[in-house]
Amino acid sequence: MRRFAWLLAACVLSAAPAFAAGESTRSVLITRFMGVPADSAARGAFMEAFRAEMDAESWPCETRDGELWAAPRARTNFFRVVDAAPADVAWALDLSLRLPPEVRVKPRPVPGQPMPRVRISNFRSSRGLTLAATVTSPRSSIGAVTHEPAVFALYFADARRVVVPSASLPGGGYAYPWADAGRVVARAALEALHRASGDLTSDDRADLTPATRMDPAGAEVVP
Repeated sequence: MRRFAWLLAACVLSAAPAFAAGESTRSVLITRFMGVPADSAARGAFMEAFRAEMDAESWPCETRDGELWAAPRARTNFFRVVDAAPADVAWALDLSLRLPPEVRVKPRPVPGQPMPRVRISNFRSSRGLTLAATVTSPRSSIGAVTHEPAVFALYFADARRVVVPSASLPGGGYAYPWADAGRVVARAALEALHRASGDLTSDDRADLTPATRMDPAGAEVVP
């Protein structure tokens, strides 16, 4: 029995991420997550990718090199999302996601059949998204500090257009990349967390590939 306990402890230790001396994981509570897709399949793909990326031991980070951004390197992820934690030790993360409107599709009429109704599809009217991530530091003797929201305006350049543009839908419709969106939102959230905790400089940012930032400087924008 004692031997089994030692083996179990060794497995837990070997599975834990490696940190430098004096560093440890920080608990994160997601206090609100607004704007996730209502469709169950889309939401499932999005949230599965989001959780996996948030729980990863490292995340890709770019560093500014003059006017360019160098190839991303893996950085240790100091944060882990938890279901519950004391307010004096947990970081709070508030996420607000704005997605493109759903596309209404009119099915083709079938001779001899009633006119089909316009239905809402799983397609979206554009390939972008906007995320606002607000981080609050753990409560201390002088109170918690809520940082300014980090706003990310992004689009997926490789999203496939599946509905051609028309007078009623000038932008057409896109097959939205839900899993990619989940990963990108998680990396943006990790950028906001690590920046709020002082782990990033103004010349560091998350690699949000395959999404493209609409702000070429990649700076945080306060709404």
